[in-house]
This record gives sequence, structure tokens and C-alpha cells, in this order.
Amino acid sequence: MAAATAVHSRVHFPADQVQQHDSEIVVQTEAESTLGVHLGFLQIHHQYEIRFTIRDTFSEELLYDPLNNLHVKICSVAPSEDGLGHELILDFSAYKEKLMKEEIVLTDATDPSKKLKLMLYARVLGKGKGTPALRNGIHCTGINADYESEHSDWQGFD
Repeated sequence: MAAATAVHSRVHFPADQVQQHDSEIVVQTEAESTLGVHLGFLQIHHQYEIRFTIRDTFSEELLYDPLNNLHVKICSVAPSEDGLGHELILDFSAYKEKLMKEEIVLTDATDPSKKLKLMLYARVLGKGKGTPALRNGIHCTGINADYESEHSDWQGFD
């Protein structure tokens, strides 16, 4: 009887809601000219290629400062196939544990006063904390070998 009671007390979410939340990069409007891009869980000292599409009213060409952010580099920005926005490809370095919040700014090439700020959010798992399931559009491209090594130059005390 206790087993039957436990089955009825579990919380269930609609399958489509769970699927969308767990496996897709979520892009949400946070403020005027600011989009939040939620990447989910990543692993410390790993490099990722991140592909996603944003909806915007900018011209086809967007400008960005390649030195704007040390940990996020824009590899490419191209108009989306449907013509309603842009597809971005980023190189993302998960350099610290817990919540990472990185900012990049895009500028319309035909109207420099039009800017769009992208806030990238990721939860970064530390070493030995597990392997995250990556969302669609995120692929691990490498591991920083300097941090993965168990070896040390430390010789100890004589």
C-alpha cells in the first residue's frame, strides 16, 4: 500500500516542457536590447562551440569587437535562413566553477546606434562533479590540458 501512495505523490511535468527545457539553448528577452542566452550545464576547463539563433530586426551584417570578452569569442554571425534574425557560432571557455555570466555586444553595421547585448549564462561543474548532458547546439571542442593534469611541479620539502 505504501508503494502505491508513493507513485501518486510524484510530480510530473508535460514531456514537451521537459524536453524543451533540458535539451535546447534558451534565448529570452531580459530588457530592451538585451537577450539572455541560457546554456545549461558545462564542465570546468572545457572549450565549447555554441550555435544558436536570435530573433532581431538588425540588418544582415552585424559588427562586434573581437576583444570584447576573453572567454567568449564570436566565430561567425550570419543572417538566419528564415530572415528573421541571425545565427551565431561562438567559442566558449568554461574557466570557473558555478555560475558563469558573460556579455557580448553586437552592433548593426548600417546603424551603429542599434546595439544588442547578449548575456550568456552557464552553470559550470567542477572537476569530479559529473559530466553534463550538453544542450542541442553545444559541442565540446577541447579540454585545457594545463588544468586536467594530475601532475605537479611541486617537489615537496627536503
